[in-house]
Amino acid sequence: MAKYTLDSLPVELDKYKVITLDLDDTLLRSDKSISETNKKILQKAQQQGFSIAIATGRHPKSAVRVMNELGCLNENSYAVCFNGSCVVRLSDYIKHNDIVGYPTVFRTTANGKLVKTVAAFAHSFDGARVHGYSVTRGLVIEDHNPYTQIEIDTADVGFEEIDFMKCDDHEEFFKVMIVGEEQLLDKIRKHLPERLTSIFNIVRSNPNFLEFIPNKSSKGTGLKSLCVRLGYAVERSIAFGDAENDLHMIQTAGLGVAMANGFDVVKAAADVVTKTNDEDGVAEVIKKFLK
Repeated sequence: MAKYTLDSLPVELDKYKVITLDLDDTLLRSDKSISETNKKILQKAQQQGFSIAIATGRHPKSAVRVMNELGCLNENSYAVCFNGSCVVRLSDYIKHNDIVGYPTVFRTTANGKLVKTVAAFAHSFDGARVHGYSVTRGLVIEDHNPYTQIEIDTADVGFEEIDFMKCDDHEEFFKVMIVGEEQLLDKIRKHLPERLTSIFNIVRSNPNFLEFIPNKSSKGTGLKSLCVRLGYAVERSIAFGDAENDLHMIQTAGLGVAMANGFDVVKAAADVVTKTNDEDGVAEVIKKFLK
């Protein structure tokens, strides 16, 4: 159970300086739009000295698009991408002008040999499919299935269809994902081998995506790297999220905020549970800390 309710949340002005925002089912409403209330409050927070950052499982292109829509994109905007395997300064990404090869503030990757191990494990279960993000090739998929199509549509970075079992042992990947029906991923998770759990942070970003993040990285480790870059202790951050891939970030931030529509495990770990993503839950918390 969260420590506080919205009504009992203690407010100390100037205590927090960094705001990190998950996208799907957190900042974004169910129809993937951003409310005018959230835009207004986040712009006001930035004007009062808060650093606004995106923390997402997505590619940096999505973070640029959202920050631009918020009216908060500037030279010092950052994003934690791929659920923590890299941190990107968005102005550097824009100047690079390509969906691959962009500079990163921090990154950690899995090599092709490890990715083939994940793929082989996935293929031992009927109906499980794989896609991932290669450092050099961007979004790579093994076939068009309904779950991979969601990634293609959301990322808007194009894709390459490959045989994962034939990728080079030294190719670098930001993350790899097993996708499929919810019940199938439940089964797969119960049989995860130690050779994978010892290397990857394995999290559910939604019922149909099981994500493998290299070297035990997470949005929480990404948040720490981001705060170092911005020159603040991580205790001065507020983090918003809803799903299991947000859990470590919620636990790491100075103030961890779960959405009312979030996973039970996230709400239990949060400092406070706010309203849903369709009820301006982000703004409900941030406005308490504005002058």
